[in-house]
Amino acid sequence: MNITRRSALVAGASLVAGASWGQALPNKPITLIVPFAPGGNADIVARWIAVPYAKLLGQSVIVDNRGGGGGAIGTALVSKAPADGATLLAATPGQLGTLPHMFKTPYKLDDFVPIGVLSKTSIAVVVRNGDVRFKTVEEFIAYARANPGKLNVGHAGPGSPNHLAMLQFENAANCRFTPVAYKGSGPALIDLRGGTIDVMFDQISSSLPHLKAGTLTTLVVLGLTRDASVPDTRSLKEAGLPEFDASTYIGLLAPKGVAPSVVAALTAAAQKVASDPAFDLGLKAIGSGAHYEDPKRFAEILKADEALAVSLVKQGRLVNE
Repeated sequence: MNITRRSALVAGASLVAGASWGQALPNKPITLIVPFAPGGNADIVARWIAVPYAKLLGQSVIVDNRGGGGGAIGTALVSKAPADGATLLAATPGQLGTLPHMFKTPYKLDDFVPIGVLSKTSIAVVVRNGDVRFKTVEEFIAYARANPGKLNVGHAGPGSPNHLAMLQFENAANCRFTPVAYKGSGPALIDLRGGTIDVMFDQISSSLPHLKAGTLTTLVVLGLTRDASVPDTRSLKEAGLPEFDASTYIGLLAPKGVAPSVVAALTAAAQKVASDPAFDLGLKAIGSGAHYEDPKRFAEILKADEALAVSLVKQGRLVNE
């Protein structure tokens, strides 16, 4: 049994179900929709959530990947699901705050009820190890400035945190790339390793296996501080760049109309999962970390993401690729 699976089971076993949480839910499995392909940060974190969440709620939790459209396909599926608490969305703010401002989506932010944020993960600039064109972030920026639009830069999909991180970096470093959108980090990482793309803006959690294997390396962490998973990689401030925080939040949401008693049960269980030391330890082992925000604060995060999207659209920087 690998460390990820073993630690997840330990996290689930260390939690005690609330006496009435499961009673508020329908007597059927819970489907947790991940609107990205397998192998990315949202998928990894969702699978970590599923085991202890099922233990607490007394229901099976099935992770279902529905990638495409930068997360819009899976998100739309949840928005149209029965409002009984049996279908949930595990997503970043981008699917709700950003995508509706890029193209017409069959849903809007108000079609969902926030349950809570459970994790926070740093985003970094990731390149192939040994790429002689740039061994440091300074060399990377110099190359990009001297060759505008010639670097093919991958991200997890339109409107994803990775996409917004790339746009913010372009503005901060005064350079321009040729963006390449994928259905999640997993397929993009394959192309980065194979040389189809030059660079990725990616969550450390999805890149970490390749970083540990020595096939990929990070140039800079796109946050206010260094990340413990890649302690030798500088932050934006240390690299002399304007600061912004491109960390990715993963939260749970339900379709609008779910009964308050069901939302309360789902929220209480989510908070319990996020506060468990075994859950945090497991996420840290894969390059992420437990981070709880209640529904009110999650709603504020979603609104902030929406405001950033509106600003980038006005600048002509955020378009559907």
